Amino acid sequence: MHTIRLALLALATVSALAAKPLVICADADPDGFDPAQSANTATHAASAAKLYNNLIEYLPGPFKFTPSLAAQWDISADGLVYTFKLRRGVKWHSTDSFKPSRDFNADDVLWTLQRQIDPSHPGAKAAPAGFPYANSGDWKNLFKSVEKIDDHTVKLTLTKPYAPLLERFAHPALAIVSAEYGKQLDKAATPLQISSHPVGTGPYQLKKFDKGAQARYDANPRYWRQKPAIDKLIIATVSDPAVRAQKLLAGECHLADTIKPQDRPRFDGHAQFAVTPLRIQSSSQLFFNVGRKPFDDKRVRQALASVIDRAAIVKSVYDGRAEIATTPYSPRSLWGVEAVRPAAPDFNRARKLLAEAGYPQGFEAEMWVRPGGSGTNPNFKLTAELIQADWAKLGVRLNLVNVEWTELVKKARAGEAPSLLSGWSGALDPDGFYSNLASCDAAGNGYNFAQWCNPQVDTALDAARVATKQADRAKRYVEVQKILSDEAPFTTLTYPLQVVIHDRKLLGVEPTAGESFKVEQLRWK
Repeated sequence: MHTIRLALLALATVSALAAKPLVICADADPDGFDPAQSANTATHAASAAKLYNNLIEYLPGPFKFTPSLAAQWDISADGLVYTFKLRRGVKWHSTDSFKPSRDFNADDVLWTLQRQIDPSHPGAKAAPAGFPYANSGDWKNLFKSVEKIDDHTVKLTLTKPYAPLLERFAHPALAIVSAEYGKQLDKAATPLQISSHPVGTGPYQLKKFDKGAQARYDANPRYWRQKPAIDKLIIATVSDPAVRAQKLLAGECHLADTIKPQDRPRFDGHAQFAVTPLRIQSSSQLFFNVGRKPFDDKRVRQALASVIDRAAIVKSVYDGRAEIATTPYSPRSLWGVEAVRPAAPDFNRARKLLAEAGYPQGFEAEMWVRPGGSGTNPNFKLTAELIQADWAKLGVRLNLVNVEWTELVKKARAGEAPSLLSGWSGALDPDGFYSNLASCDAAGNGYNFAQWCNPQVDTALDAARVATKQADRAKRYVEVQKILSDEAPFTTLTYPLQVVIHDRKLLGVEPTAGESFKVEQLRWK
């Protein structure tokens, strides 16, 4: 009898821990729940590995992959053929919108890829603005064929080698979506519903989303690994970084990876909280729209970039918890960065450049600024005000316009923002950064907010993708770095040193090269 009572007590304890919701404080709303349609970190954090799975995924720790929906894969010696053997018995979410009739299979992999590379594919209707990673990576010209060999084997044949491809298969942009659900939405003429009513194979299912407030999730009882240990997940949108810190301290949320550096001392050494460094590549940028005067003149861009006191931004905005940016891409990346010493603001050179460009007395300009802060920039308004003060010394009268983040991204992609502050965080392969922020394809329909196109950069990026040796790829990325430094369509301000802060009773928080934690590994102590 005593043994039975102990067993019942243990079972009750496990049930109580599973029932305790996990609340994550985020800095912004997602712009939907189809990660392929967005390069927005908030969107990926709210959808990607929570709702979906990829063919392969990142392991916690350094830059390493492990099988996921693909049980194994093979790459031909010439790097042109990728063959994936798919996992069996993986169930799709069953929701109010969709009742699956079969398990995950090769048709889903084909649908996931084909909708992004073929504009005439019915799945492409889900993304009227296009798929940013597919656009910036020129995927439409990359895949020669996407073939189903059988229900559990897919063969991809490329037109040329593509060195970053495995990293891409672990990226949110290639989270696997349901072909059966896509066809159902196409038949009903409701393709956009894939983003608002998502269906995946992942560890959680979206139950409700209230814009500006929270997204609520339930554990997937049919998850192919095992049901997550935590039944309920809530991602609360808290745009004010000070409030995010207060909510952590008050126990109203249990994890956040966008805490303002000035609030870090409140958590360092705290008995209740753990502070873990992230492995994600991170940087903050200022974009100039090269299609709008006066930013159409590179001398103006060079002048404005050269007088920004980055050390002051690191001190005031990041409380010293960032590095001064000297190159577009951080030296902490895997490769492809030539080290450059930080340069002090050069007002004499800047005044000369502005005079040559026809603006000896300066000019009036506009910068769009999102409210609050993010992991890449904890205080956009303060950053903009510091830049505003630096530019005022050149006679530049900078007007700051507050624009909500989702709307800012939408309009900036359409080329409407004169200049803006943004940031980038993601995996360590340089291609993702440069392709999305600096390629011609990304200017047309991606996250190249500068709307800048340089054929030399595209040529170098293409050469880096087909190169089979890391040293050859690095050489090409240094070429891109030097062109960007000269043309200055954007200027990188800082390399933030990001962390994830969480309740010590929350176990399993292990950052990967692509995310702050793997949600299915989390459990209460």
